[in-house]
Amino acid sequence: MSDVPRASRVFARLRQICERPGMFAPDFTLDHLNMYLGGYDDALGDAELPNPQARFEEWIYERHPEWRDRPEWWAKQLLHANGDDLDRTLAEIIRLLDQFLATDGAEFVRHPIQAR
Repeated sequence: MSDVPRASRVFARLRQICERPGMFAPDFTLDHLNMYLGGYDDALGDAELPNPQARFEEWIYERHPEWRDRPEWWAKQLLHANGDDLDRTLAEIIRLLDQFLATDGAEFVRHPIQAR
C-alpha cells in the first residue's frame, strides 16, 4: 500500500476529474465539474451528511472574497483569472485543493496503514 496520503472521496474525485477531464466528458467544460459537484452535494444533503466540499468553497472565498457575490461559481472565476485557459484552470484547482488539504482541510486526508 502506498504511503501517500489520500483525500476524502469528493476531493479524490475532484483531483481525478481535473487531471484527466477527457475521461469524464469528451468535450469537458467546467459545467461538467459543476454538475458532478452539485450532484455530490445533493446526495450528501439527502443522506444528511456533512459536506466537506462546502468547507473547500468557503476556504476559496476567504482567499478571493471578490468572487463570493458574482453570479458565476468560483471555478468560472478562476477560469477567467487564467485567461479562459481550461488546462491552466484545472491545474490551479488541483493546486488550491492541495493547499486546502495541507492546511484547513487536513482533517479530510486519510493516511493509509503502512504494510510491514
